[in-house]
Amino acid sequence: MKNLKVTIVFVSLFLSGLFITNSTAQPINIGGGLVIGTDRPNVGLKLQGTYGMDFLLNNLSGAVDFTFFFPSTPGNITYSRWSLNIDGHYKFYEMSKFEFYAIGGLNIGHYKAKWDVIGGTITSGTKPGLNVGAGAIYKFSDKMKGFSEFKYILSNYDQAEITFGVLFEL
Repeated sequence: MKNLKVTIVFVSLFLSGLFITNSTAQPINIGGGLVIGTDRPNVGLKLQGTYGMDFLLNNLSGAVDFTFFFPSTPGNITYSRWSLNIDGHYKFYEMSKFEFYAIGGLNIGHYKAKWDVIGGTITSGTKPGLNVGAGAIYKFSDKMKGFSEFKYILSNYDQAEITFGVLFEL
């Protein structure tokens, strides 16, 4: 758990440095949306931020998101899950108000199952993984965009996710 905290601190410092040094030239978007996954629990909310990284490679942007899945209790078992993703988005096609991009990145996922019976047990863990997928953006205006993503998480907690949300440019 201590290594996870240290990793999150270093990634946060690195991303903060990018935002501070180049915030005047690169677009920053903040928003969120609804996530539907294939594993329990399967409905959640995502908070997401993106940062244009054209200074490294044209059509590249970085994204950080945190997803919280609403706990579900089928029967006597309560499932809960959250994930943190650090992704690269590469825009490969653009037409009119639409942009299409590929997704690749890292995932840290936490999963917990609790049996609510006498002498019940708890199973939980936090594991790293990889993300692959694709997304689309529709530009409603210069400052507001709708987005949709399909992502597959390759880890001990494999899951496919589809997200629908809105991003606002700062």
